[in-house]
Amino acid sequence: MRDIITTDVLKTMIPAEMEDWRDSGEDFRRELTHAVMRDLDAPAGWAMNGEYRNEYGGMFPVQVRFTPASGNFQLALCSPGYVSPDWLVMFISASGHPFAVVRTLPVFSPENINYILSLTALFHTDGYSAASIISILQEGRE
Repeated sequence: MRDIITTDVLKTMIPAEMEDWRDSGEDFRRELTHAVMRDLDAPAGWAMNGEYRNEYGGMFPVQVRFTPASGNFQLALCSPGYVSPDWLVMFISASGHPFAVVRTLPVFSPENINYILSLTALFHTDGYSAASIISILQEGRE
């Protein structure tokens, strides 16, 4: 299975294909999640964790969470599937409120996702509030 799913393949996968990979079992889901994670750069000091079973609720075929060392919030990257036809980037505070979809992407775009991650890390380091980070990120929605 290794390296079957390239970045170019991820950019062309439709929601039903994502769901097929998830439905094929844990090994396939892990391979799909790792293919996504290969192209992403967690900011320095941040944790990057993928969902392989139902750790984050199991709503998406791929969900990768990025958490700063402070643990105040997470950014979650969620793949297309039954819930959404688009890739979603969500801001989730530690308490669960505020919670917001800050970006939707019609195709997998590691460049855009990495930019969002680095921008969020910069704002967090500079002391921006959760509400401010959400507002700024939502301004750049595609």
